[in-house]
Amino acid sequence: MCSTTTRPSRPTRLRCFSLADGKEIWRYSYPVKIKRFHGMSRTVPAVTDEYVVTIGPKGHVTCLDANTGQFRWMLNLVKEFGTVIPQWYAAQCPLIDNGRAIIAPAGEVLMMAVDCATGEIVWKTPNPDQWVMTHSSITPMEFAGRRFYVYCGGSTDAGGVIGVSATDGTVLWKTDAWKVRTNAPSRSWWGRTGSS
Repeated sequence: MCSTTTRPSRPTRLRCFSLADGKEIWRYSYPVKIKRFHGMSRTVPAVTDEYVVTIGPKGHVTCLDANTGQFRWMLNLVKEFGTVIPQWYAAQCPLIDNGRAIIAPAGEVLMMAVDCATGEIVWKTPNPDQWVMTHSSITPMEFAGRRFYVYCGGSTDAGGVIGVSATDGTVLWKTDAWKVRTNAPSRSWWGRTGSS
């Protein structure tokens, strides 16, 4: 079992515990400055037999080896992709699907797939409507034999719901008929589930 904690004036910590006896197997931490304004980790790590991927409160996406906790790679969504962190800090839970971390920076790119083994970006979905990051997490779905990812992004000014191809990140469909100020819907599974 893996858990993430961030508290004001303390580093973000990722810890892995044994389900058999509750003992800590490994831990990893990195420094981040946050305020008490809901300033703590509120995301759930994505875990497979090989990888653990987390999104920290200020948009640091971190990938570690699931067995040893060894650092693999980190992305800073704010610095590298122009992400604007939502009020109350990030709450998007990452998704691992077929060895790729699926993330919605909603900055220069709306969504992207990152190879967990290398940290290389596999594909990017453009963000021409300038949707911003929300507290929503990406949901994998399969319909009519096609696998895609659904994300509720943006705000009342510019936003909505989008379906993106799991193969190459192309937009399959998009609507702005539903958009809200604080967007935090939970995942619902439809079709074959992913690895997260």
